[in-house]
Order: sequence, then C-alpha cells, then structure tokens
Amino acid sequence: MTKRIICILLAVLAVLALAGCAQGIKSSEHLDDYVFTVKYHDNFNILQLTDIHWNANSSAMASKTYLDKLLKQANDHIVSTQGSGAKIDLVEITGDSFMLANTYHVETFVDFFEAKAEEYGFVYTIIWGNHDHHSLYNPNYLADTYKNAKHCLYLEPKDDLYGRSNFVINLTEDGTRATKAVWMIANLDSGASFSETELSPFRDYDYIRPEQTEWWLAEHAAAGEDVPCIAYYHIPQDENAKAWEDVTEKGADYKNKYFKLEGFADNGNEKYASDFIDKAKDHGLKAAFMGHAHNDDWTVEYMGVVIGCGVKTGTELYYAHIDTESEDEAMKAGLKSVGITENFDLIGASLVTLTGSDGSFDLEHLYYNERTDGDFVRWVKW
Repeated sequence: MTKRIICILLAVLAVLALAGCAQGIKSSEHLDDYVFTVKYHDNFNILQLTDIHWNANSSAMASKTYLDKLLKQANDHIVSTQGSGAKIDLVEITGDSFMLANTYHVETFVDFFEAKAEEYGFVYTIIWGNHDHHSLYNPNYLADTYKNAKHCLYLEPKDDLYGRSNFVINLTEDGTRATKAVWMIANLDSGASFSETELSPFRDYDYIRPEQTEWWLAEHAAAGEDVPCIAYYHIPQDENAKAWEDVTEKGADYKNKYFKLEGFADNGNEKYASDFIDKAKDHGLKAAFMGHAHNDDWTVEYMGVVIGCGVKTGTELYYAHIDTESEDEAMKAGLKSVGITENFDLIGASLVTLTGSDGSFDLEHLYYNERTDGDFVRWVKW
C-alpha cells in the first residue's frame, strides 16, 4: 500500500512539474513573438467563417463543394462592389472547425484552404473553439498542422497565457515590421468550456482571462495607441448578453441588426466575466466578432464597440431555419431588420471591409443556401 501511495504522489508531482514547465515564456517580455504582419490597403477584406464542424459524419467532398461556392460568391461580390483587383485578403476561421473528427478531416480541411489561398490570393488564420478539442487527434497535432501550413497565420508560443490561439496580425504600410501598423487584428482564445490549465475539469462556458486582456493591451501599446483594432474569438462574452437585455428589457436604443434566436452561452457567473471589451474599448477596439452560437448572427453597437456573432458556415451540426410565417418575436424582428421575404437557413459568412486607417469599416452578412433550383444568396449590410 505504501509503495502504491508513493507512486501516486510521484505521478501527481510529475503532472505538477509538467504544468509548471508549460508556463514557458512570459508574454509581457516577448511581445514580438505574437505578431504577424500583412500589407494594409484601403478596402482590406476580412471574411469570417465560423463553426464549420467537420466531424465523423461529414462528407468532405460535399463540405468542400459548399465552401468552394461560398468563397467564390464572397470574392465575386467583393469584385462587383469594389472593382477589379479587389479580393478576399484574410479569412478568419473563428473556432469549431471540427468536432469528433480525425486526422483525415484535418488534413483535408487544411489542404482545401491552402488551395483556395493560392487561388484567391488570401491568407487565413484559425482560432480554437471548444469543439476543436473534442476530436480523435492530439490537440498538438492540430496546432502543428496549422503552424506548418504555408498560407496559415497561426502562432502558439509556450507561454503564460491561457489557451492556444493568442496572437495579433498587424496590417502595416509595407507588410513588414519596418513600417507603422495601420490596423491590428487580434485573435484570442476564449476557452474550451473546460480547463486545460486549472484543476477544474468542467466549466459551463469559458471566457477571456484578465492576463489575456493585459497581454493584448501591451501588444496594442507596442503597435501604437492610435491604431484601430478588430478582435476575433469564439465564445461570446458577457457584453453580448448585457446588450441584449438592455435592448429587449430596458428599451435601450442601440443600433442592432440581424437574428438572435438562442443564448450567447454566457454563464452569468461573475467569476467568469471577461474584462476584455470593457478595457479594450478605451484603447482602439472598434469591433469584436465571434461564433459559437449557431442560431445567432446578432450584431449591436455597445459601449462604442460593434459586437457581432458571425453567421454559422455550412449545414454541419445544427442551424436556424428562418420562417417568414413564424410568430417568434426574435425571428420576426430579424426578418424585419434584413428585409428578406422568403424562408432561408441561417448559414453563410460575414465580411468586414476596412475602409480607412481612421478605424472605419463596413460589415456585411452573407446568407448562402445551396438549392437545386438556384442557390439562395443575400448580402445584408450593417
């Protein structure tokens, strides 16, 4: 028995030692290690895809066909509205790319986006969602695949920050660090609904940690306090729920548009409340976009920041069916805000166009449904 207890204690000490080693570098002392640079131009286009959810039941062929048509529609729309030479510049994939998937799905997914990056001339970046952890591969394999993909901007330093996908993309005058940042695109890991680093196996839903906020504040200060920023992460934080309550229960007159048909996954526990938007709004944050809630694409301007749920991309798992005859008040309000008069599914993509270095941008949501009698395509501008 004594020998068994000693073995257990040694195992616990080994786990604690590994946890200590996992802390790695201090993010505050290595700010440059978290930065990509891409050349900025007016009308820089960022296409958000979210909650693609390739899984064991997915047909890779059918899923690739849908994504191929979606990307073509987005790029064609950009060219038709902005002129020849305009294109998708950056694709932000905001979590839950997979669920109960295997290495075949990962390789097929990354190979697809590598081919599309070559075809359209964009780079892409990927943020972790909660379900990306719930698959038949080692999470390190997924991270390494991202890091090794030629056109994928992905970093994961061994550091003291929570999560995996915390890094920034500085859009600079010449695409290098030699010139000033004009815009910052921040990527943050909003958690996985369970803890990887604390002695707590489950959590209702997760949040952006205070140390992540402090890290971003330092990155932003290094880029320049006058640099406007857009943040992308997966799980909506408490500001979404507070804004919705203000609009629906307190009569607040915020600018808001699109659909809100399910919860934002805010657990209401103050222990897990994020301070990111509250602090970042005073330091150049213009917008924050996320995914996670498949039946939402609600967007609101709250505390001076545009906060929006991206349109779920594709039909995997579940999504909302928008019915023009519905008596649901939220659905009727959503239909009124977009002016669409026929039934459709709440799937597609979101497009942000950075229109100037002053922090101005346009936001459009694409509803794209494949149909045998001609695909349903609607662009709605914020």
